[in-house]
Amino acid sequence: MKYNFYPGPSKIYPQVARYFQEAMESGIMERNHRSTAFHNLFSATKSLLKSKLNVPLEYEIIVVSSATECWEIISQSFIQASSSHFFNGAFGKKWWKYTQKIHHKSKGNEFDVRENPSLQSFEKEVELLAFTHNETSNGTVIPQSFQEKVRNEFPEKLIAYDATSSMAGYEFDWNLGDIWYASVQKCFGLPAGMALMVVSPKAIDRAIEIGENMHYNSFNFIRKNALNHETHHTPNIANIFLLNRLLQNVENISAIHRNLQKRKVMFYGELKNAKKLIPLVHSEELLSDTVFCLKGEKEVIEKLKQMAEKESFILGNGYGDLKDDTIRIANFPAIPNQHYIDLINFLIRFEKMN
Repeated sequence: MKYNFYPGPSKIYPQVARYFQEAMESGIMERNHRSTAFHNLFSATKSLLKSKLNVPLEYEIIVVSSATECWEIISQSFIQASSSHFFNGAFGKKWWKYTQKIHHKSKGNEFDVRENPSLQSFEKEVELLAFTHNETSNGTVIPQSFQEKVRNEFPEKLIAYDATSSMAGYEFDWNLGDIWYASVQKCFGLPAGMALMVVSPKAIDRAIEIGENMHYNSFNFIRKNALNHETHHTPNIANIFLLNRLLQNVENISAIHRNLQKRKVMFYGELKNAKKLIPLVHSEELLSDTVFCLKGEKEVIEKLKQMAEKESFILGNGYGDLKDDTIRIANFPAIPNQHYIDLINFLIRFEKMN
């Protein structure tokens, strides 16, 4: 048996195999995405997303190909001149660098993994503030208390969150952001190839005001189709069907998040005396609930990877500047609780042997 803790693409819910067979038998994957059958599927799936993830009814949900595509949609449709990006890791920085290709005035504000961003470090005329809610490269999070501070201090700004490794794992206060986006191959526990964007009425109004409609993935064009329960292009119907069936059978996000938080407490609690593998970040407030990052000497990390491979534990490599001296561990809902007990026992055993 393989224990898959890779932080994306990650473990897929085992029942997805059965749901895919249902999709094949239903014929939905052969239907036109302008058909009534697809309208019904898409409408029902959006309703389930709002119900299971506690998304406000007035927020719109659109389907696109990837979280990376969302960078382009946000840049094209929600920004006219500039945005300000706050990041402490590789993925937040990539989002900023991509936005700069479209809006060269967009600014990057890098901060340390051991602290929250500084809200004094950006030009106040920017239109949108961009944060990586859960930085997959280093296992840190923007805590809700800070999200509240951002919303209270800058009520007139659009606020966007990359929630790629946290949506469907965290219970969000959606009103603290105007644009949230994520791919489905992480906390959703589905195959890669689809992403969701959740957009507030304020952001919708801003997109309408800007009026950008020059690209196949312009938000206004996508939304026009979404209002008719359609997508703007032939979508990943298989993944929409799988998402629909999965949402019918998982718990509400409140229960899912509580379970992930319990596993996080257990994980760090059991490893608190470890000497070879320690948390990259020690602030409990800044530690992600869905991606754990452990740091060690380069030689220790290499030995760990070798031992993990022999014992069928798939761990995430370090990313970017952290490639050689960290490992990343997904704490996603599709991974069974027992797998975490087995992983903890493996890591404790590794500590004793090294």
